[in-house]
Amino acid sequence: MIPGGLQLLYLPPFSIIARFFITALAFANLGMLLLFYQYFTGNFNLTPTVHLYTLGFMASTMIGALFQMLPVVAGAVIENAHKKATIVHIGLTAGTIFLTYGLYKFSSGLAFTGLVILLFTLFYIVPLMLFKLFKVKDLKDAPRGFIYALISFLIGIIFASLLVLNFFGVLHLNHGYLFNLHMSFMLYGWTAVLVASVSFQVIEMFFVTSPYPKFITKYLPAFVFSLLILKTLLPEIFLIDFAIGLVFTLYAIYTITRLTSRKRKIKDPLINLWYLSMAFLILSSLFFPFRDKNLLLFLILFGIFVLSVIMAMMYRIIPFLVWMHLSTQGVQKAPTMFEVIKPKFIWWNFYIYLISILSLIFIPLKIYFISLIVFTLNFVFFFVNITRGVFVYIRYRKK
Repeated sequence: MIPGGLQLLYLPPFSIIARFFITALAFANLGMLLLFYQYFTGNFNLTPTVHLYTLGFMASTMIGALFQMLPVVAGAVIENAHKKATIVHIGLTAGTIFLTYGLYKFSSGLAFTGLVILLFTLFYIVPLMLFKLFKVKDLKDAPRGFIYALISFLIGIIFASLLVLNFFGVLHLNHGYLFNLHMSFMLYGWTAVLVASVSFQVIEMFFVTSPYPKFITKYLPAFVFSLLILKTLLPEIFLIDFAIGLVFTLYAIYTITRLTSRKRKIKDPLINLWYLSMAFLILSSLFFPFRDKNLLLFLILFGIFVLSVIMAMMYRIIPFLVWMHLSTQGVQKAPTMFEVIKPKFIWWNFYIYLISILSLIFIPLKIYFISLIVFTLNFVFFFVNITRGVFVYIRYRKK
């Protein structure tokens, strides 16, 4: 059964999304190794660790997904997608490694090298994606949200560049102002708006729910973007952060009500992941105006929101694309979605992930080792499951 609303005629090669997803999970596991190293050396540095996840894990996942969603969901076709994706994949991977290692070692040369690679890469692909979206007539609500997310991403990149230059003393700007706007545009303008826009399409399509209210799907991305632009002019206004948090709290509540009233009442770990994601989106959004009091807590809350969504989406996208590509290529006895990654393996990963979240209660007691162990196990299991799904495709293609 092919879900409605998808333009499968424009389906890009499977290798594109596979390489981005596997690289993202490799970065997630590399991030855990870095945390272990910092734990044993006693030299904790938050900045490179965060960027290893935001660039290596989150951005790799979301940009890879957009290569798939732009043509299939929006009808915005990227010609020679395989070649362009290869350039972006290499640039994003190399730039992330240089930048994070440079920030960790306080090496301006390495950090600037990574920054330049990332700027060339992202200012190559993001404007191209925007151009393709602007060419589409009668955009639906989901791809219209992609536009606001991508523009926010570009603005966030500009603020990031100024922060790096400021960090190494090349510029002498207001660091707090730049950091505040960089974080706001990247986390809420780029990440949260993109997740919301994707959910407008996939929640109803994959989980058989009623559609979101029109005032959310049509106005949420534009309203959040407007608030962020206002924030650049009035950065000290508490009500702007409060409004951003309130908007995403409202969105999360509507998402939960959509899922609880779904027509297909079956147990599904992916639905549970969406519930977790929305719960932590509410917590992080309510805490957003007060993040200066405990930035690490806010980042953990927001990070669990994003990780939960990425797990839910990867575990749906990879089996669906393996089945779809093999079926359209005429492979006889192509595996079903449930055969690509068996549900029991996803359930096991979900339970490990739950234990990982519960282990965070030890952090206020300064007991970090338990969380490091369980989260590492979660990411390793996640990596193995997704890789297993990719190899199912490779094995059937060889046959």
